[in-house]
Amino acid sequence: MTIEELIDLQEEGSRACVLGLKAHENPYLEPHRMPTDDAGALGDWLARHDAWKFGWEAEDASREGRIATHFKGLISLPKRRVLDA
Repeated sequence: MTIEELIDLQEEGSRACVLGLKAHENPYLEPHRMPTDDAGALGDWLARHDAWKFGWEAEDASREGRIATHFKGLISLPKRRVLDA
């Protein structure tokens, strides 16, 4: 997927939120869009699903006045513990 496609999918998710669709109405959850037996297709599907969802969630957070908290949560990854082998 190109960066342009990624941005387009995020914009589609954002528009869906503006139009009142719910997060579970992500078009990549429709059965005919879900891959069945190809691992490569699964990775592409997941990237597209996540891009749409990201756009929807960002718009939703913006409308609820919690955009800063939303993005802070995305970049604040939990500290990973290194286990001795």
